[in-house]
Amino acid sequence: MTQVAAGGLAVAGLLTLAGCGAGLPGSGFFGDGSRADRVVKGTLPGWDGPDPDPLNGRPVVGWVSETEFGVITMGSSSCPAVAGELEVLDADEVQIEFGPSPRNPCTADMAPTSHVFQLPSAVDGRPVTVTVQFADYETDYVLELE
Repeated sequence: MTQVAAGGLAVAGLLTLAGCGAGLPGSGFFGDGSRADRVVKGTLPGWDGPDPDPLNGRPVVGWVSETEFGVITMGSSSCPAVAGELEVLDADEVQIEFGPSPRNPCTADMAPTSHVFQLPSAVDGRPVTVTVQFADYETDYVLELE
């Protein structure tokens, strides 16, 4: 191998490594930058909310404690959706946009992932409407926390 070819391979390798690491640094599940307070593979222990359905892939919400709620999303167990900032829309309404995982490759399975959020003090109305959006889809899921 010539020095030029070897140098080209080294540069290509460095660029490939740099591309693979893009978006990975940061906190969150798998270092993905999730803005949830806590992320748990699967359904939370003691979950009292509705059961997620892997066939329809719709998110579900439920109370975790008096001040925390969870959003369970369905998707690849190795590349779960990544929660963005929780946005307060009103005294009884919040919105969360989920983006795709920066990890790749991903397993081709449908598994639940629980995202736990602290309910902001500005949200004191009941029931609480939680709008869940996914960056890659046009459908908004409007869910209720009773």
